[in-house]
Amino acid sequence: MNWQLTLQWIFLIALMGFGIYTMWVIKNEKKTYLQNAREVHFKKFKLFVPHWWGEVPVGDDELMFKRLDTRYEWEAHFIWFKESSQLDIIELFKSKITDRKILFDEDTSIIYNPSDFREGALVGSGKFEMVRLEGTATEDRQERLYYDAFLIREKESGEYLYAESRSSVLNGLVEGPYFEEVMIRMETLS
Repeated sequence: MNWQLTLQWIFLIALMGFGIYTMWVIKNEKKTYLQNAREVHFKKFKLFVPHWWGEVPVGDDELMFKRLDTRYEWEAHFIWFKESSQLDIIELFKSKITDRKILFDEDTSIIYNPSDFREGALVGSGKFEMVRLEGTATEDRQERLYYDAFLIREKESGEYLYAESRSSVLNGLVEGPYFEEVMIRMETLS
């Protein structure tokens, strides 16, 4: 009996089994996300973040998450601005994106208007307004990335939260849906 051939077959079957198990875990990750989500409080908000997001300390007015268990080029920032802005929310959003030197690809970007979020708990409360832009982009005329950004403004105070998810183009497809879920499921602290 040829032991080398037998070992090769065992290795191949084990590798295929590991691949099938990995696909099963990834498929069920979205289903188990909410069951295993961590509740994180930031300023006036309650976020339900995936348990695999690692929190990176940055400051009192900023919250940052990274995938610490992989080498994904991905991070999410939540930045609270205490200054009040009287600009229209869309104009304010454009200025924040321009400040970051991000130029979106017109053919792959999606713009969500404040009216698109009326059914969500946050905007439905009448206390906040929200706008969103996502798609592939170029940062500072050199780095390609997948960028997803939300601007949420408290109507009464004019203070706002700028939330962004930035990654390489391929990794945006991995963490992007979870970032979107975190933002859509966001609640206010009671």
